[in-house]
Amino acid sequence: MQRFEIDLLDLIDHAVFVLEPDDEGMPRYAAFNTFALNVIQRPLDDIIARTAAEVYGGRLGEIALDHHLRVLASGEPAVYEILLPLGGIQRLVRTALRPVTDAEGRVTRIFGSSTDMSGRQVMREVQTEMSALNGEMEDFINLAAHDLRAPMRNVSQIAEMLRDDFEDRGDGKLELIGMLEKTAKKTTALIGDVLSQAQAVTPLHETVQFEFSELVDEVAQVLDPMKHCVFHADTGVIEGDRTVFQIILRNLVDNAIKHGQPPAGSPENVPLGWGLELRLSLKDGGDGCVEVAISDNGTGFSDPALLFLDNGSLRVDSGFGLFGVRRLIYTRGGTLTATNLPDGQGAVVSFRLPGRIM
Repeated sequence: MQRFEIDLLDLIDHAVFVLEPDDEGMPRYAAFNTFALNVIQRPLDDIIARTAAEVYGGRLGEIALDHHLRVLASGEPAVYEILLPLGGIQRLVRTALRPVTDAEGRVTRIFGSSTDMSGRQVMREVQTEMSALNGEMEDFINLAAHDLRAPMRNVSQIAEMLRDDFEDRGDGKLELIGMLEKTAKKTTALIGDVLSQAQAVTPLHETVQFEFSELVDEVAQVLDPMKHCVFHADTGVIEGDRTVFQIILRNLVDNAIKHGQPPAGSPENVPLGWGLELRLSLKDGGDGCVEVAISDNGTGFSDPALLFLDNGSLRVDSGFGLFGVRRLIYTRGGTLTATNLPDGQGAVVSFRLPGRIM
């Protein structure tokens, strides 16, 4: 290259270089502006007349040289990104190559410009992480609302049952039952209002050891205080995130209770969950995960294959809770599946979460 051409390159406040093919068709550095030299912190004599493989060495140099050869052969511009050790730090560098051809269409030069994308890459990663965190926080808010509404719904049902058979003696107890029912309904609405306005939630990720059957008993007491259902739970100590296991069990069990049909021969107008049997099994799921299966003797799913699509529908009127459960499991690297038992004997929902059985 001419001296004035090199001087012009040095005026550019950006990493710029020029490649020219030698007699054997190997693209070698013909120019490297001052800005680029300051970035790689190498003297010009270490670069000029050498290939990228000779300058950078190893696999990184081979990758860069391969891109140079492709542009030299095709005559088409190209852009590539590569991690280069610059100043002792791995940096993501984006390089744009633009060939110059002669009258016969042969590439005589390749002009290249490189941009350090490390800062932008970090920003993209932070934005991705924040987006995932915000989505998870939103899930926890909505899951909390779903879980808090379930016990308040049971309070309303209990108050309604008391009202049906209550003998009014004029002592104000009937009014108290009505007040209890209204309070439960208002509290349910208040839970939704407060949680919808929450600005932030700190999701728990504490790993603890807990007894699986005790957690199932806790969920049963909240969702089935009148003991209309029969629960069978395996015993075993899990080391994992108890809060996450609790949220998932609450939602899946609540869905089974709400949609389980009473067995044949049951009285009319029986409450939710009447005669429903739920079996919760526990086993090692492999790959550092615990697998829990919840089976019931209900009517099963109309189409298990469609349950966990992005529309979030799980049976009917399942609300946001179970859609959030799916996302809650997937963001932790777990899995969620549903199948029907043969001959209409019920359904099974299984999930895997990080953890181990002690």
